[in-house]
Amino acid sequence: MNKLKDNLGSVIALFSGLTMLGAIQLWAPICQRQLDLYWKNGDYKQVHMNCFYTEKAVIYLSIILIALALAALFKGQKIVLAPILVGIFLYLSTSRGDFGIGLCKPGPDMECTITRVWIFSMAALSILGGIINYMNRDR
Repeated sequence: MNKLKDNLGSVIALFSGLTMLGAIQLWAPICQRQLDLYWKNGDYKQVHMNCFYTEKAVIYLSIILIALALAALFKGQKIVLAPILVGIFLYLSTSRGDFGIGLCKPGPDMECTITRVWIFSMAALSILGGIINYMNRDR
């Protein structure tokens, strides 16, 4: 029990990474729609929506978080900064603006609204894992 208490932040970070990976791939996938871009001469091209690129970023960040959490658990060390940074990057990747890739606008026919809730909650859980490790760093 004491060992679990000492590694609680890393376990939370691992759970957060696995849950994000499962959510984005299995139970709350990103839509696979494409946008039609039209030019003045009548030509058009189909391109991926923002959520396609957000999905890739979330997958890579989740894999990084899982790898760091597993390494910390096996070595018996605490990761403090990585879960916090991954959580911040996950939040920023779903936001529209200068820092984020963004997701689709909320609407009844867009699957991305459910995915956004999963990403936000797991980003918060990842940040919480880093904070718990920071508070338990002297043990």
